[in-house]
Amino acid sequence: MNVGKLLAIIAGLLTIIGSYIFALYEGLAPNSVASAIGLFQGITLAFESADFYSTSLGGLWIVYLLIILMIIFALSGVFQLIGVKSRAVILIFSLFPLGFGIVVILDMTMTLNIAHIDYMMLLLTEQPLVDGLLPYLLNIGNVGLGTYLIVAGGAIGIVSGMLTRYEPY
Repeated sequence: MNVGKLLAIIAGLLTIIGSYIFALYEGLAPNSVASAIGLFQGITLAFESADFYSTSLGGLWIVYLLIILMIIFALSGVFQLIGVKSRAVILIFSLFPLGFGIVVILDMTMTLNIAHIDYMMLLLTEQPLVDGLLPYLLNIGNVGLGTYLIVAGGAIGIVSGMLTRYEPY
């Protein structure tokens, strides 16, 4: 196995662990955290309340676009593992966790207060599956360890996509 494939596996695992096992940040509601698990727990509520948020976000299509982007982010770790075979897949699906992780770090440290970013971060916030254990919130500053893991997974995935794949015939 060459280095590009190995880095793709590492990137996918880091993104999956950062998205599902560790929390990205502490939620606004009491005893809530943000993770990809929270997105799937509240996905029906997100589509049901799309009309309510559409007025503040600039239209219904923007709300649906943000929900779709968050679903792609939640599934990006799996697609990074598929990137073991395809450089294009790992490059494309490493941009989602890298970009979202950077946005979360900037929003938590500098308080951006942009409605679209706040809505995306709200989509991930839900009660933990197992209180205090899954997803586990380990704060490093104001940001959870999961955010740093998805940034690392995205960066390693981009490096993996730049490396050639050796395929013996």
